[in-house]
Amino acid sequence: MSENEIVQEFLAESYENLDRLDRELVGLEKDPKDRNALASVFRTIHTIKGTCGFLGFNKLEKVAHVGENLLTLLREGQLVLNPEITTALLSMVDAIRQMLAEIQSTGKDGEENYLELMDTLTRLHKAGAKEKAGTGSPKAEATPVAEASSPARADESSPAKTKLPNLPNPKQIEALSDSEGASKEKSKGNDSARRRPLSGKIGGVLVERGLVQAEKIALALEEQEKGDQRKIGEILVSLGFVKLEDIALAQQILETRAKESAP
Repeated sequence: MSENEIVQEFLAESYENLDRLDRELVGLEKDPKDRNALASVFRTIHTIKGTCGFLGFNKLEKVAHVGENLLTLLREGQLVLNPEITTALLSMVDAIRQMLAEIQSTGKDGEENYLELMDTLTRLHKAGAKEKAGTGSPKAEATPVAEASSPARADESSPAKTKLPNLPNPKQIEALSDSEGASKEKSKGNDSARRRPLSGKIGGVLVERGLVQAEKIALALEEQEKGDQRKIGEILVSLGFVKLEDIALAQQILETRAKESAP
């Protein structure tokens, strides 16, 4: 699968998810506490954000990120949907559609930065976080990590946050995914040495979740050794070993682990 085909698949999936999101927001106006609908809206924006990070659409990723922060509070019941928040979320969806249209026509996410929209979303998130802190919650900020550790909300979280039993730890997985390419990379110089650890993390998570075999990771690493400058995830998708949503899933797991290990 070529890079253009990957982008076209991303656009098709994003448009389809946004159409569903529009219907869910309409339903939430009637029932603002519908947890299933809120969780679905959150997953849509989170998936778009993760895939944009993979494809390099930084402006779209930033808008989706601030929207995701606000949706985290709504999904966890720390903030109740109101007309102002609904308007802001609809504006975010409009902005995402505009950037998707730019990507479709130019290959880039446009020149508009949507600073006013991001300021509004950030303000609403901070107001909700302060309100949460005022209720005596031990943390002022709500993050997806909290949901990952809460069995009561396991049905609302994405599959990336459900731990599977009897799996090797991340370090073992990284060693497994890199083992076949490690000896060659040592002789390749600084570029390969810098690239391999990051690739190992994504590859390790994919192997850990049973989404790809370690041998496939080794093949992708060999492509990088031959001069392919693409990220390991993009190579895996282009070779047909994994899907875009698999890469987004792996990135979400890495983000969650980074937050869990942060001081």
